[in-house]
Amino acid sequence: MSNELDEILKRIREEQAEKSKEETKTAQEQTDVSEPDAAEEEFLLTETAEEIEPALPKEPETEEVQLCETAENDGEKAAVDEADSEKTKQNFNTKIVRANIKTRLMPKVKAFCKKVIIIRTLIALGVIAVIIAAVFGGIKYHEYQKTAYLRPYEQKYGIEYPDGILEEFCDLYGNDRTTAGKIIIEDSSTNVVVSGGKNAEALMELGGTVLSDQHLRSVAIEDSTVEQYFSTPDAFLNSSQRVVFRTLFGDEEYKIAFVYYANTNPDNDNGYVFPYNSWGNMTYRSYLSYLDRVQTRSLFKTGTGIAYDDYLLSLNFPTNTEPDSRFVMLCVRTRDGVKFERSERTYENKMRRHTQAWYDENGEENIFRQAANWYPEIYTDAAKTKTKQLTAKDFE
Repeated sequence: MSNELDEILKRIREEQAEKSKEETKTAQEQTDVSEPDAAEEEFLLTETAEEIEPALPKEPETEEVQLCETAENDGEKAAVDEADSEKTKQNFNTKIVRANIKTRLMPKVKAFCKKVIIIRTLIALGVIAVIIAAVFGGIKYHEYQKTAYLRPYEQKYGIEYPDGILEEFCDLYGNDRTTAGKIIIEDSSTNVVVSGGKNAEALMELGGTVLSDQHLRSVAIEDSTVEQYFSTPDAFLNSSQRVVFRTLFGDEEYKIAFVYYANTNPDNDNGYVFPYNSWGNMTYRSYLSYLDRVQTRSLFKTGTGIAYDDYLLSLNFPTNTEPDSRFVMLCVRTRDGVKFERSERTYENKMRRHTQAWYDENGEENIFRQAANWYPEIYTDAAKTKTKQLTAKDFE
């Protein structure tokens, strides 16, 4: 048994020795390959770098090269980092600027703009106020200047004058507050003061006034010379046919449209006196009835038309042509901007109306005998909503 063990151990030692020799030989071969001889070394030195570089293994970079590359990489990285930092910084600064603009600058700008707007508004309002004050001041001053001429008369007579009264009437109005103006008839040289006084040269009858607009005014003038200038067709055509009513406030131009004789005694015409001296603003129906009755009494026709919106002036004068009568001229006011035009011819009135006394005296039939006795219906308010039917008592 012992011998067998010894034999086994010996073989093991031999195998190990053999293995050791092989390893040594292998190591020697490797050494021979890795260390070239002098000839091979000289050959290797003569080869170009391009021929050697693919064949030889790449030598590790030196520390200096690595440091340079590291520095370069670090520089590029630093540049990139710096660029990123600059961009980040720029973005951050932009955000800060925007935030400052939004939170700080804009409120101040808005506040400034509001102040500017308020200041401009105040300035504009101030300018407007100054202009308004100047305008109103100018108006007041102008009004004062316009009425300054009245101060001496107001002190003299102790009365208040109507706005716009002409100075030429101030003394007349101061002595008689019913003064309405003057009637001027060029053909007869008539120039008389119109008032409501008992001893007036020209009497504004009943409710007639120049202090407000009226369709019709009636004035009685005690001048018997006027009739001859207008009572016949030839005389009428040879006249100026013009009448001026110089009121307290200015001139009104009239054209003579109709001339007729009006009865003043009711006994001469079945108890009726035509209201030739009518006045006021008539209703449309009453106005047409009035014109119709004037035309039937007219001595001749002049071809002058009259509309409802025309203004009329009735003038009556004493006459001896017909008993208990007045010579009447109905005149129509010339419209603003319209040139005055005379009538160039007249027309015979074949259906002229007379009093019942005249028909009886001349043995003729009164074709108007059944006609109703007419009296005007007038408006009693400025709005023309209320009316009054006048009667014979209103003309007594």
